[in-house]
Amino acid sequence: MNRTLKICCIAMLSALSVVANFCTIPLPGNNAVSFTLAVCFFTGIYFGALPAALVGFVGDLIAHLIHPLGDYNWFLALSVTLYGVVCAIIYRLKMHRLLALCISVIICYIVCLYGLNSFGLWLQYCVGVRPSPLGLWDFFSGNYDGVTKTFWLYLAGRAPMSAVNIAVNAVIVAALQESRTIARLIARIREKKPVAESEQHSN
Repeated sequence: MNRTLKICCIAMLSALSVVANFCTIPLPGNNAVSFTLAVCFFTGIYFGALPAALVGFVGDLIAHLIHPLGDYNWFLALSVTLYGVVCAIIYRLKMHRLLALCISVIICYIVCLYGLNSFGLWLQYCVGVRPSPLGLWDFFSGNYDGVTKTFWLYLAGRAPMSAVNIAVNAVIVAALQESRTIARLIARIREKKPVAESEQHSN
């Protein structure tokens, strides 16, 4: 494997993840169409779980440091870190790539986007605690009976827009998978350097 080219691609994807965070399209009800998902999916599919986790986390953290929108939301960070990891795991199974994408999207929708993401936003905007491990401790140790919107009600309201968000990103990734240019680039990254002729003779 061409490690130099691989590292360059991961660095570029990390930068693209930051840019994608700034290109997020806001929607009503604390919803948005975020193209970061597509970047994380792509990284997980072609480069593996660890690079995908790095790309997702770094992109989210740097975007927050450059332009913070309130407290740093640890649950959103965990969510975006896991997107590519899920894809990397599912794509290791022997199945058609579009089927693998569909399964990855369903898992990410339920666990990451619909679960962790929504819970973090609910804590931040509906409960009013810090979306962090300490905030979670405050939530469970305190009394928040006066919260007007329950988590399940908030979750139900986010379901349609969250589905739109992940569907848009899935279409982008599906199109990239069919791209010949992408296929040639990945093939070049994965190709092994030819063994020197002298080494072949010595063996």
